[in-house]
Amino acid sequence: MKFNIPSCIVLLLTIGTLSCTRQPVTPQFETLAIDTLLGDSTRGCEIDYRFATIRNADASPALEAIERANIGYFFSLEDFTGSAADAMAVSMHEIDDEFLKGRPEGMPERYLYRFSAEAEAEVRDTLLVYTIAASNYTGGAHGMYGTFHHVYSLDDGYEIGIADLFDEEQLQQLGESIRRKLYERYGAANDEELAAQGFFPDCGIAPNDNFRPTDEGIVFHYNPYEIGCYALGTIEVTIPTEELPQLGKK
Repeated sequence: MKFNIPSCIVLLLTIGTLSCTRQPVTPQFETLAIDTLLGDSTRGCEIDYRFATIRNADASPALEAIERANIGYFFSLEDFTGSAADAMAVSMHEIDDEFLKGRPEGMPERYLYRFSAEAEAEVRDTLLVYTIAASNYTGGAHGMYGTFHHVYSLDDGYEIGIADLFDEEQLQQLGESIRRKLYERYGAANDEELAAQGFFPDCGIAPNDNFRPTDEGIVFHYNPYEIGCYALGTIEVTIPTEELPQLGKK
């Protein structure tokens, strides 16, 4: 599925006009939350979930598709067809089996692991931007964390990827813009100087699908280890609207 001008994403970036044949159903959100301890304080797993569920998901096929996708992303479940509450129960059961009952080889006698995830949703005209912030600690020197953005069309429930908006030439231009922004931010003249600061330029610094549209442009989000070492933390690069290649496939 390819998006061409005019489109809903263009409106959000304030560089076009919207042309939709019907008004999609507006999602109504509520938070499904749990904060519990599996096991005990000497051998256990803390779980803290805040899932933004679409209360009226049955109001349209598009909302149903978005809810299913969000459940899969949030709870790391593939081809799951149950409700969000069902998914939460399954997720907790899997954690219990793997980290408590299974007790993997090498697990210390005393441990307290943690799994945390929180979701937020923002409706921007006919788009839904769904953001999941997750973290976990299962031993080692440090835990892991990440933020993941998913952009959907409320008209049909389709998840929009960056390749739906730009062709290969435009994506290459975006990649060059992202590199320039990183050079400026970190005082680097080239990839070698970025690498000296902990970046992985040889692995490809490019536009990804972990993006969100804003009034200013598009923000690309890179989690630890994606384009740089853990010490660099989360990296976000904003490409302002005026610097974006013209939207739409050639």
